[in-house]
Amino acid sequence: MATKSDILEQIGQRSLRLPELINRGLAAHDRLRYYLMLLHAAYAYAQSPEGPVPDLRSEREAADLPDKALDQVVGASHMVTRGVVHIPGASEILERVFADARAMLEPVTVSAAMHGELSERAGIYTRRFDEQVARVPPSADEHVTAGAIETLTRVTSNGHDTLHRLVMDLHWELNRLQATVSVELLDGAHVYGLTDVDRHLVRAFMRGIHETASLKFDHPGLQTIATRDGDRLSIQNDLAVADAHVVVIHVTGRVVTIHYADVHRGRSRFLRDLLEPHHIVWKETSDGGGFETCLGSYEAAEESAVESFLSAVGSRLVFLIDWNRARKRLGRFVRKADAGALLKWAADNNVGHHGFVHAGDIRLIHTALARTASTQLPLGTRLDEILGRDGATRFLRAVLQITASGLTRRLSPRLIDDEIEAELLMYLQRADRTLLGAIAEHAALLASMVERIRGTVTTLRTHDGADVARTAELLRSWKSEADAIIERARRSVDTVDHGRQLRRLLSEGDRAVKVFEEAAFTLTLVPHSLDADVASLLDQLADLASHAARDYVRCLEDARELSRCTARSELERFLVTIDRLATVEDSCDEAERRLRERMFRGNGIDFRTVYIVAELTRQLDRATDSLVHSGLLVRDYVLSVSPGG
Repeated sequence: MATKSDILEQIGQRSLRLPELINRGLAAHDRLRYYLMLLHAAYAYAQSPEGPVPDLRSEREAADLPDKALDQVVGASHMVTRGVVHIPGASEILERVFADARAMLEPVTVSAAMHGELSERAGIYTRRFDEQVARVPPSADEHVTAGAIETLTRVTSNGHDTLHRLVMDLHWELNRLQATVSVELLDGAHVYGLTDVDRHLVRAFMRGIHETASLKFDHPGLQTIATRDGDRLSIQNDLAVADAHVVVIHVTGRVVTIHYADVHRGRSRFLRDLLEPHHIVWKETSDGGGFETCLGSYEAAEESAVESFLSAVGSRLVFLIDWNRARKRLGRFVRKADAGALLKWAADNNVGHHGFVHAGDIRLIHTALARTASTQLPLGTRLDEILGRDGATRFLRAVLQITASGLTRRLSPRLIDDEIEAELLMYLQRADRTLLGAIAEHAALLASMVERIRGTVTTLRTHDGADVARTAELLRSWKSEADAIIERARRSVDTVDHGRQLRRLLSEGDRAVKVFEEAAFTLTLVPHSLDADVASLLDQLADLASHAARDYVRCLEDARELSRCTARSELERFLVTIDRLATVEDSCDEAERRLRERMFRGNGIDFRTVYIVAELTRQLDRATDSLVHSGLLVRDYVLSVSPGG
């Protein structure tokens, strides 16, 4: 896994870590003093084991080394042969020695890259270190030679170099560097080596940071370091503690360059979207050993615009913290693309997502659903299946606002839960109306099918076979559309109040569509020599079905309004429509009887025609009955949800 040091190394920005590297080097010096003392004491005791075992515990603790096993190393050491000593854990101790020596050397080489006067000395130190590593062979079987011990631990005055002498020289160099690198706090940023112009720019960047930093709540991110690096100002911001997630900004005159590194490619694209209004020129993202890096360049029209741009960049960084976690959590409830759009909306409106993450994320939604849903939700049910895509998006926006505002105002978790529950109740009530809207859409399609059949029945008198065939083909297509509407509606019908009534309504509508589609096929079988009186009576029956469909659509439209407003006059108008629809059933039965009588008592009507027309009559009657029954179900639903009903 890549680290911040790896990233800064790749983009050539170790200079921003110089104060930290110096402190690490000084801590490494304290450990090195102990390790060299330990090796020397172990060798001396192995040569003369008769005396007391030296106790180096206090020295180990002073070096901040918690490994108590090191206290047993000296007493367990012994000579193997002349000039070879066995020291328990010698190979690991030697690894630590050279690792800490490298830690002391690193700030010197980094400083040399920034300031040319150190280059020569840094080169000498590096060569000396390499020579010491070469002079100490690997420790096989924890055996160390006397020559290696001397190379590591002695401080000679005869011109011969040792690791101990190198460590002493590097310690002097680090102390000198620490005195020259004076770190101060500038509006919350750790800075050193800045010019007056640099200070104005850093303050502008920190204004942006402070504008939105409160939205990270207790997250430790957004630590900023800034320094003058040659001919440019360098600003580094740590967006996270553990992740390889860092942004480095260079300012040279009116040109600002953004180096952004992240383990998540999607978040890199998100940053580009956030900064899109500034017309930054981005280079393609490149793989950098476990993390993605991208480079953006912005050139200001005037110098004052640089400060404004830095403030804008600083204000957007908080929205990158825990972005991937928030995206995954929101993705449990809506589509992945919609989750990304929610995060973009939250950033654009300075709401943010970390309040949602901090307050409980998934638990918040599940708790609200458990308290408000009238029935047990199927496992894995998404919000957009319950509230619809737009409703789920609006509700989650409200949740992001509630959590951010609630944490800012220090509201109790219980009160935040209650506010989310109240918000969800509003959307669940709307879900009833959304479901009624889907049923109304289905009814409108059903009415179109009836109207097409009615028109085709009229053409039977002209024996237009092509029109009959087109009707059958068209109704097959419309049935597929109607099936899709039913399928979507059934996903959410059990999550709303009165879901049982609405499910029955869906079933009746589905039945009517199937019967009308069958009737369209039956029309293709009607013979061309159809009796004129029979055709006229079929026309009357189809006309009644058409009236029933139109009244059914009208009563659904009224029902949607009545779910929001139940004024008595509107309720009465709705009931009149239902009553008119109910009378169609009697009229349809009467028309069906007349048609059968004409077929069985008429002259010249063959058995095949009788059968086909009887089947068509039955289908139209069945479908019309379904429409009437559906209207009565709508009436029951409205009376159960309207006040006083």
